[in-house]
Amino acid sequence: MNNFDFNLLVVLNALLEDCSVNLAARKLNVTAPAISKSLNKIRALFNDPILVRSGTKLIPTPRAIALKEDVRQLVNRIESMLNTNMAFEPHTTNVSFTIAANATIVFTLNATLFREIQKSAPNVFINMVHDSEFDDDFLRSNDIDLYIGEMRDLNPEITIRTIHSAKCYFMCRCGHPILSTDKSMDNLLKYHFVQTKEKYPSGTDEAMKYFWSARHVMGATPGYMATMNAITHSDALAIVPDFVVKNLRKLNIAVEFFSADFDLGKRSIIQAWHSKHNHSPCHKWLRDLTKVLFVESIK
Repeated sequence: MNNFDFNLLVVLNALLEDCSVNLAARKLNVTAPAISKSLNKIRALFNDPILVRSGTKLIPTPRAIALKEDVRQLVNRIESMLNTNMAFEPHTTNVSFTIAANATIVFTLNATLFREIQKSAPNVFINMVHDSEFDDDFLRSNDIDLYIGEMRDLNPEITIRTIHSAKCYFMCRCGHPILSTDKSMDNLLKYHFVQTKEKYPSGTDEAMKYFWSARHVMGATPGYMATMNAITHSDALAIVPDFVVKNLRKLNIAVEFFSADFDLGKRSIIQAWHSKHNHSPCHKWLRDLTKVLFVESIK
């Protein structure tokens, strides 16, 4: 063990995550032959094939499955230790980050984030991706540094902080009949709803619970902009959080927003990241910057 190469643990972790030499190579920014060479060393170290061919796929052996969680935790602890001691100066440090968010939050941040990067951190590269492309395991990998969006199911080792509590509004087309009537629950429930594929709050108020369960949802869209487009051509209604309202008003989109005679509840907008980044100076800088810019953009 005196000559043990701890980089082999990083390679093993990537291999067990993806069960693919090519994907592990891409994730670690090395060649596939280099990963294959490391895999041979790992096999010799553990006296086990670790990954075996099954048709066109590689599948983990029972020994590899037993090792997976321990290896992941060990690699994360090592990365956390190294991140804590990593010097970071925004004006000079070369670093790249990937942020996952829904399309509306990406649009919200784009207005100021890249301008701020250009001014204060010219060597930082920001890659914005849509969170819908990933399952709830996405923050466990090295692909995503930060998630910004509505609450979703995440792994236990993920750190979460709420950066905004979003009030909900009704959205309808201009000239909709509901605009000239009382916004009572009975009147609102006469109309169909288009739902965005996000989780809505259930709340504790019995009347609010009844509304969410009794409304007639005629369909669902993958994002808020698609929902907006759907309701502009019908008498259907939609429910959107305040940051969507702010964006659509800035774009002068021909839709109307209004509150009901009852409380629709609020939506928590969170930041989420792997706990191994808790004490990383560069990740903390990214989290604080995006939090400030998001909150400022929706005032």
